[in-house]
Amino acid sequence: MLSSLCSDAMPDSGRLWGMGNGRVRALAWQWHGLEAAVRLRQKPNRRTGEGDIQARAFSRRRIYWLGLALIAILIVALLDQFAPKLASLHRHRPVVASSGAPQSYKAALHDIDLIIAGDRGLADARGGEWLMQERLANAYIGRARLTGSFDDYATAQAALDKAFATAAPGTGPHLTQAVLAFNLHRLAQTSAALDAIDHYSVMGQHEVHDEAVAMRGDLAFYRGQYAEALRLYRQGRGFAEGSFRMAVYLSRTGAPDEALAAIDSMEAGIKFPTAQVLSNLALLRGSIELQRGEWGKATDYFRRADAIFPGSWLIQAHLAQMLAMAGKREQAARQYEAIARRSSVPEVMDALAGLYRAQGDAARATFWADQAGQIWARRLDQLPEAAYGHAVEHELAFGNPDRALELARLDYKARPYGVTAIALAWAYIGANRPADALRIIDPVLRSAWVSADQHIVAAQAHLLLGQTEDADAERQKALAINPRSFDREAALIWFGH
Repeated sequence: MLSSLCSDAMPDSGRLWGMGNGRVRALAWQWHGLEAAVRLRQKPNRRTGEGDIQARAFSRRRIYWLGLALIAILIVALLDQFAPKLASLHRHRPVVASSGAPQSYKAALHDIDLIIAGDRGLADARGGEWLMQERLANAYIGRARLTGSFDDYATAQAALDKAFATAAPGTGPHLTQAVLAFNLHRLAQTSAALDAIDHYSVMGQHEVHDEAVAMRGDLAFYRGQYAEALRLYRQGRGFAEGSFRMAVYLSRTGAPDEALAAIDSMEAGIKFPTAQVLSNLALLRGSIELQRGEWGKATDYFRRADAIFPGSWLIQAHLAQMLAMAGKREQAARQYEAIARRSSVPEVMDALAGLYRAQGDAARATFWADQAGQIWARRLDQLPEAAYGHAVEHELAFGNPDRALELARLDYKARPYGVTAIALAWAYIGANRPADALRIIDPVLRSAWVSADQHIVAAQAHLLLGQTEDADAERQKALAINPRSFDREAALIWFGH
């Protein structure tokens, strides 16, 4: 049976497995060579009949060895065909969220509100204890990470201000202050809080000091000092290549596959995997795929995030965006509008305004852009550093080019790294100053930062200056990173870029 199967299949092995794999073709040639050698050895001696016996023996051995050869070829072919899929399944094998934590956005918000109520009571009753104020601040930071509310962040800062007012010299919630200041894009305040931690007693403070070192790596990263950031990340005793920080670093320095592997490693090592954390990791994976033009994979990850932690406005906004990019614009608009009315998040309103403008609905586009503009104005008064980046995007899309340039300069001054440099370059282009755009973006092009966006803005600046060859070269670099860089639908991306 094996003999007949082999002789029928092997002359067209590529078609048999639907493959043109060179490795399979090489094995097929080995097969034909083995078959020819066997045929040479089995010519019978007609006078003695000895050859007939030998021929039968050789025939049996032929069947045996050729059968083994076929099995080997089949194994190699199947491995070539399915190994990538098996590896992918292994890499993306989902970690189950712990049942001991909230399983949805609504449940998480309910739980954090209960915690805040309890912590506020303790803080009011024991106003002289800075630890109680720190507890309250941490609760509001947790709430802000869910809601995106600047009011929550401001309340957290107010609690920390009270804590420092009552703390003895050399004590206080410096690490919590560093975390909050970093979330608010206040790098100088973050650095000052970390400096205070450096004066702590070494005994019993190893974890605090290790986190402080890692946060100094974060500061270096957002100051555009990428090599220093990596050095500091690797300096801590608790450092692991599979960490959130390393995933972000790798994703921004041209190593998306390594970034995804770091996320997988981190996810597998989490001792208490909450639904919120796992959904954030899925969201990060999707953003990495989005940045290299893998829109289908990005959508799958965003859907996974929504399945793990349903109800999150941020995840649902990512999904609405992908609907818009897939041509399902009316459905996307309905989803965006529902999120905007429920959460009052200006980024969502901007995305909705952009979608309506792309559809030619000027009235609705203006309405939602105005709504977003009012909220951005309040946020810029409340927590300016945290608002600069998204407010720049709003002004570039719907507002005043001069105001966009003003905000982009402030943001770049506060955090001079890849993202803010690209935004500032676009602001210069919006102000018809392409030479200044190139002045800002050239250091990014020479740095470790890798993105399609930096080459897109460079291409536009060169084009405006009449430097068509340079513009085309930058365009090709952008396409090499993200083949969908210049798709019309890419203009609808507001989240995960």
